[in-house]
Amino acid sequence: MVLHTISNKLKLLGKKDNSPLIKLDKIPGIGNKIQERLKEFYLTEENALNAIKIGAVGCVPGISYKQALKFSQYYFQIHENIVKEDILVTQDIRDIYSNIIDLISEYTHTNYSKLKLQLYFPLPSSKLSLLKERQDYFGKSIEFYKKYGEILEEKELSMLLSNLNDLKRTEDIHEITNRIIITDSKQFETYLRDEGINAFIKIELVNLNKISNRDAFFKDFSDNFDVVIYCGDHSSEIPVFGNLISLNSKEFSPESLIPEKIIRFFSLNKSLIQSMIKIIVILKNLKENYLISKFLEMIDIKSIKNLKEKTKILDDFGDMVPGINDELDEYRRVSNEFTSLVLETENKINENIKKEIGERSIQIQGKQILDLIRTDLTIENVRNYIPAEVDDLINENIQSGLANLEKQLKLKGLDGDITVNLVPEVIEFPIQLNEHEIDSLEKKINSRYNTHKYFAMVGIAKVLSKNQEYLLKLHQILLEFDFFYTIGHFAFDYHLAIPDLDETNHGFSGKDMINLGLQKAAMSGDTNSISITYISNPIPISYQLGEISDSYSHHITKASLNLLTGSNSGGKTMCIITCSESIILAQMGFPSLGHFKFHPFDEIYFFKKSNGQLSAGAFETTLLQLVQMAQSSKLKIVFADELESITEPNAASKVISGIFSLFLTNPNNFGIFVTHLVDLLQRELNSEQRKNIRIDGIEASGLDENLQLIVDRSPKFNLVAKSTPELILKRLAQSGNSDQKKFFKTLLQKF
Repeated sequence: MVLHTISNKLKLLGKKDNSPLIKLDKIPGIGNKIQERLKEFYLTEENALNAIKIGAVGCVPGISYKQALKFSQYYFQIHENIVKEDILVTQDIRDIYSNIIDLISEYTHTNYSKLKLQLYFPLPSSKLSLLKERQDYFGKSIEFYKKYGEILEEKELSMLLSNLNDLKRTEDIHEITNRIIITDSKQFETYLRDEGINAFIKIELVNLNKISNRDAFFKDFSDNFDVVIYCGDHSSEIPVFGNLISLNSKEFSPESLIPEKIIRFFSLNKSLIQSMIKIIVILKNLKENYLISKFLEMIDIKSIKNLKEKTKILDDFGDMVPGINDELDEYRRVSNEFTSLVLETENKINENIKKEIGERSIQIQGKQILDLIRTDLTIENVRNYIPAEVDDLINENIQSGLANLEKQLKLKGLDGDITVNLVPEVIEFPIQLNEHEIDSLEKKINSRYNTHKYFAMVGIAKVLSKNQEYLLKLHQILLEFDFFYTIGHFAFDYHLAIPDLDETNHGFSGKDMINLGLQKAAMSGDTNSISITYISNPIPISYQLGEISDSYSHHITKASLNLLTGSNSGGKTMCIITCSESIILAQMGFPSLGHFKFHPFDEIYFFKKSNGQLSAGAFETTLLQLVQMAQSSKLKIVFADELESITEPNAASKVISGIFSLFLTNPNNFGIFVTHLVDLLQRELNSEQRKNIRIDGIEASGLDENLQLIVDRSPKFNLVAKSTPELILKRLAQSGNSDQKKFFKTLLQKF
């Protein structure tokens, strides 16, 4: 069952559930243009919705990752009918959640994973099935990383996963000016414009019945465009030209008109496809029969090989690389070298004429000389008296040169005897071939190359188009793998484990929990970021609240309200932050700290210690929030750090004890309050109320050789711990200058 759930999860676009009917136009922010982009990219609305659901649409051109996050959040809100702020009620708890997300983000390799991470927040008790599904999924991610993480990092998997960011779209295709589409169907013309094909290729709508000379009409287009495509159902009535292609309604497809678009997509993503193939090979080589085979079950080796082979034949600009199609290679070379071949032919003709005439003794008769003298000496008159053998020699060299040019230009098969037209109308030396006919021939040469290229590209595009949707799905599978791998890596480094879910009892029990911030500082060696003395070796803590207990805490008094007391710098604040981190991670469905057991809360609150007494307005707002919270019927947990600091101590004890009295009347209220006013609070509470409160303590037992507090950071249950200012005074009395030591020793005697 677990593998079946994970398999479905990782199919991504193919996953179906019993969701409420959601349409693209029902998601806020998705207008007509974005709908069109999504449908074009994902090919169907269902695919697009599933991509939104998992947070993948940041890959779509024109949609930012910020927009994609919003769309996914809206989808989740519609589908699950909850928002993050419903669970994480106060800004302070949301700040702790944000810090957790930031930590995990450091392990992501793709923008997709960073985005997807934002979609996870604590789930309420009504979402147990979704919570279990997440636990199954992320439990496998931990198992996978523990087993293969070291091997995969050696194979530079992280670098390959980073390359998954590079999916590109073909927005940069320019207008194809040497191609035109002619159609006699208004329906075709409308379709072509709706598909946006007119943005790339000129479209001409004609009425064949009104064209008297169709040969001349289509020849004019063939002479002016390299490739002419007729789209319609009257192919038999269209004349035949080498660069005129007829497509009927059955043969018509977008890739038959603009093969460059899909080919450009694959050529742009050549390096991405190579990275994807490398990732797949690495994962396949693990030969994991239990997890990987299920995770990658959508990967079709035949399709992968086909993608690899087809993209190999494309260069970075979407052209076929040399050596694939010999005929096309020849036509490309001829087209590129046309000008130089013509100039080379002219030079060779002239050199041969000059050489042969220079080597011959050509006679002219005396009578011819007298006749020449009697007339005006013009070039034309002189030309009339040149012996016939010279004309023959020149013509022979011209014909020989053009015959050689014909072979070089591969002219066999082109319309007519084209080289005959290159002979100049007036023979002059040096010989210059007919310039107008050279331009005409160059157009035919280029047209021949582009027509052959068009047919070759259409063939490739038709094959690639069958793989496009598969490539997108495969890309998303590997992006999902990055997220899967990220969570496993993060959990491994921070010693996290899937917590136990108690569906009956309320509260939590945590053993060997280590604060995330302390762990990060210890791993990075940053001892300045957190002012706690045991930073170099963070000490695990254990704590419990409510009805849930574990082996280490089954014997202790259970209460829904715990007061946490103890020494300054003993770790009370760190304790409740650590507990809140554990709750947040557990309710996200993620691995959590230490050995953790919990029941999901519907609301989570955190109140930081105030830096000073609140103003009258802020004090009033805080009291209203506390009362409203205490009276709410939702299952909730409250973490509060020295709430008494909002006002002066005597008044604070009366106000807070009153809130406690209200808090205890609601069985759905659970809380941990850090306080230094436990004695004052107890005086304000009656004996029945005190029975429902457990007082725990973190107490310092002395100073070590470095004059640092010796503290057991885990709270001791049912202990009113002292703040032990005398230990602080003792440390001060043993440090500093002599006058300071004398003063603090005197002050210490008062204790």
